[in-house]
Amino acid sequence: MEVSQALTERRTIRKFTGEKIPEKALSELIEYARVCAYPANMQPLKFSVITDKAMLDKIFPHTKWAGYLSDGAPKENERPTAYIAVFGDKEIKSTFETEAGAAITAMMTGAWDKGIASCWLGALNRKELMSLFGLSESRFELLYLLALGYPLQKSRICEMADSVKYYEDEEGIINVPKRSLEEIIISLSADC
Repeated sequence: MEVSQALTERRTIRKFTGEKIPEKALSELIEYARVCAYPANMQPLKFSVITDKAMLDKIFPHTKWAGYLSDGAPKENERPTAYIAVFGDKEIKSTFETEAGAAITAMMTGAWDKGIASCWLGALNRKELMSLFGLSESRFELLYLLALGYPLQKSRICEMADSVKYYEDEEGIINVPKRSLEEIIISLSADC
């Protein structure tokens, strides 16, 4: 797959087939995050790959899915088969948003190239998850979870009319409105 294809065709998927992802593929996703761009090359992120079914089941109740859809959360047989937890190491740095964005984008794009779907989860019960993970909140900050699995649903870009809200159409396809290029490009001149 070409990089441009992976970048333009990758969409968030929230329902998965249940097929396990090979460990090698998950390790490669962490490698993509490890080598991506980091401000000042500080590299303050840590990652945990979670594939154990019992742990996956314990994590799920502490996540929220698809705020714009009335029935957007995966059902029990549609849940992710892996999560990658992304942590910030407070001994290295105190803020992590730029790094997390770069790392998660690299992992999502790399996953799509392998036929693996993803959902970037930020609506989390972080306190409960940190307790479940047994990690010190004084050292680590849980930033996000990346839910992974093979896609059971389809999602596509559509032109934005009057709302940014994604929606499921009559065919069960998630439609994701995007602003036009004309709307997002600002022309600057030397006279500014």
